[in-house]
Amino acid sequence: MSRISVRLAGLASVLFVVAAVALTAAGAVGARTSAHARPAACGVTVKAMAGEKVVINQYDQDDMHFTPGTIKVQSGCTLAFRYGTPGQDDPHTLTIVEASKLPRTPEQIDNCKVCQVALAHLKNPKSPDTAGTPANPIIHPVLEAGKPSQSMTLNGKPGDSLAISPAPGHKSVTVTVTAPAGTVMHFLCAVHPWMQGTITVT
Repeated sequence: MSRISVRLAGLASVLFVVAAVALTAAGAVGARTSAHARPAACGVTVKAMAGEKVVINQYDQDDMHFTPGTIKVQSGCTLAFRYGTPGQDDPHTLTIVEASKLPRTPEQIDNCKVCQVALAHLKNPKSPDTAGTPANPIIHPVLEAGKPSQSMTLNGKPGDSLAISPAPGHKSVTVTVTAPAGTVMHFLCAVHPWMQGTITVT
């Protein structure tokens, strides 16, 4: 088992233990904007990137990250979440959280409390070590307030989350950003909590 796989198994066990407050951005993605108010063909894309950096005699470093990490999007426009690096075999989430709950230290990352919302994405939340595999696929690409949802809208309450996995048909998800202008949202990947970013609604 690779170093990344071992880390994922450990992180998945932790992040699927506390299922609740993952998407608590104050005023995250709010009430749906009427269809006529949405500008034509507007939106942004957030990509989950993967890679590895090595500096001999110093470190072998995981390079998973969101790009862009700082996003601006108009209220009423779309936010697409997808893979940006071909051949990835890890699931990822885009989970809105309160800034104060973002993990900042290695210990906080290894014991990420807000990451637990990812449980509800899975077919079997009681088996987090198999997350994103054919045995335990992501069956809910969108969670609204911590509950499975088949709609493609984030409502901005604690528990909102998007998920992608390597399985065919689950490599991207698109939602409508309905938070009012001026809203700032902080997000992370519940599987890889060092992946973090910020969304500003304009």
